[in-house]
Amino acid sequence: MEIPGVTAVSSAIRHHLNSELGDAQTASQLAELLLQDTLTWRAPTIAPQQLDTLIAFSFGNRLQPNGNSEPGPTNEALAKALVSVHRIKPVHVYAQWEVAEAVGDLIPEATISSIYPRRGNNAEMIYLSTDGVLAAIVTDAGPAHVLGKVGIIAFSDHQFRCVTTARRRGLDAYAPADIAMPSTYDPESGQPWCRTRMAYLLHDIGERIAARRAEAIGMG
Repeated sequence: MEIPGVTAVSSAIRHHLNSELGDAQTASQLAELLLQDTLTWRAPTIAPQQLDTLIAFSFGNRLQPNGNSEPGPTNEALAKALVSVHRIKPVHVYAQWEVAEAVGDLIPEATISSIYPRRGNNAEMIYLSTDGVLAAIVTDAGPAHVLGKVGIIAFSDHQFRCVTTARRRGLDAYAPADIAMPSTYDPESGQPWCRTRMAYLLHDIGERIAARRAEAIGMG
């Protein structure tokens, strides 16, 4: 069922784009993309009791004076959210190392798998993207369906993209219902795009659009 307000917004975008592009079909396709990838920020939810697996994504970090990374306050908050869901449904967890480190011994070691970035030929860490985390998990776990219903733990503005990216990889992914995700930005984050909300929202939209562009090129 379409929500009337959303339908009106979509119609207005299509009308505007058609007047700009003179191409009703492309205007309709682009309007749907904009609705999903610039105007939608709340992920579909499921009750935590129904989950079979949890995946926790990190958000930023803190850099020590020597250049090494540490979890920082945002990932500590994500760890608390993860623990709260795990207490409701103690299933296996895959977590980026920043969150896993912040969890400590609050989740049994045998129940949590940490995801670390790989190193390149020069021994430098290779940045681990949202999709890269999922690729590593699927490689470790096997076919996506073995993970069952997957609960995504992520920073509030990052969670929608985490869920949609997981679904693109075939995972049955959701945000755990009624579980508040961290939403306070860290002005001292080691990742500049994670320091303010506007910077991050533009970053997230860029990542979504880049994925759509890749799909469009593949269809071309």
